[in-house]
Amino acid sequence: MDTFTLEIKTPEKSVFFDRALQLTAQAADGEIGILPGHASLATRLKAGSLKVRLETGETKELEGSDGFLIVSKNNVSVLMRK
Repeated sequence: MDTFTLEIKTPEKSVFFDRALQLTAQAADGEIGILPGHASLATRLKAGSLKVRLETGETKELEGSDGFLIVSKNNVSVLMRK
């Protein structure tokens, strides 16, 4: 099954790093879903939940602050203020 690398960071540290099948987040203009092979993208995020379906099939829900989401070559970075 195809996956992508997901890293969630704050200015102080990396808070999450794993292989994922899907990410759902609250973009500035609505909910966004990221799957493996997603086109390159940079968007602003609103505070809210991040839903991650891991390579293992497990689903995690994390609370995030506002920030940015960047997709590039099956690597996804979420940069949060706190």
